[in-house]
Parts: sequence; structure tokens; C-alpha cells
Amino acid sequence: MSNRFKQAALTALALCWFAAIATGFWWFQARLIVSFDADQRILEQFPRLGDYGAALSQEMPANPEYRRARVIIVKDPQCQCNRYSTDHLAALQTEYGTSTTFDTTRLSDLPVAMRSLIPATPFVLVQQPGGALVYAGPVNSGVTCTSNTSFLETVLQRPVDTALQIPLLARGCYCANRSASTT
Repeated sequence: MSNRFKQAALTALALCWFAAIATGFWWFQARLIVSFDADQRILEQFPRLGDYGAALSQEMPANPEYRRARVIIVKDPQCQCNRYSTDHLAALQTEYGTSTTFDTTRLSDLPVAMRSLIPATPFVLVQQPGGALVYAGPVNSGVTCTSNTSFLETVLQRPVDTALQIPLLARGCYCANRSASTT
């Protein structure tokens, strides 16, 4: 084999490898990275996000430990995105577990009215001590769930901040709540 042929073969191999990586990345992005409220059902139903927060507060289960902050994590067992947040949620529970109660529930176990207010999973609600809702939305943005992309960690770091945060425009790995569109 001549050097010219070897050079051409290596270049072709490198281009094929690059094309395969780019295609895989595009496929991954197209398949897993979606908007949290992808069909904008919540934004259309509640043009004022404060009204959405009030509806969630009304449907939320009572906080049995009224003096502690509470994180309610709603998951759909069929959602492949749960695996990206598991380690991060466990780390948050270790770090904030002395001052915060962490509860996990299945989407299907919630009352229909509450389920209809959840656009996608994994979904998180955070109540301050005393019961005020301060966060409703995804655990994070992006595919990986880390301190750098975590909405939840930001809320837990500021326990006295009472401003309700609802990042419905976040993009990441979320599974649309199909049961909400049929209720």
C-alpha cells in the first residue's frame, strides 16, 4: 500500500467516525432533550404562573412535618429519564436530609386533579417549613443531573427565599405526562 492510499483511508475512517459521533449526538438530543412543558398545556391553561402555583398548592398533599422543608419527587416508572436524576437526588437527600423531608411518589398514585397539573416527570415540588410552595418543576435542565444543572439544589440552598419558582421552559430529559392530556 502506498502512503497516499493509507492517508486517504485514514481520512475516510476519521470522517466516518466523526459522522457516526455527530449522528449519535443528534439522535440523543432529538430523542431525549425536550421542553418540560413540551405541548405548552400548562402555559396555555395558566397564563399567569402564580395561578398555576395556587392550583398546585391547593392539590398538594398536606405536609405531615410542618416544621421541616419538604421535597416531593414525582416519577413515572416508565420514564427512562429517572435514571439521570437518581444519583443527584440521593446526594441532595444526604446533604439536606437533616432539615428537609424527601418523599417520592409515583405519578399514577396521585389524585387525577394533581396529575393533570404535572406536565412531565421527573417532577419536583418543594414546600418551605410552614407549607408554602416555593418550587414546582423539573429536577434539572439538560441530560445529566448535577449541581451545575440542578434547579432543586438552588432552591434548597436558599431555604428562606419565598419566591415561587416554576421553570416550565426548561429543556432536558423529561417524559411527558400522557395521562394529563386525557383528563
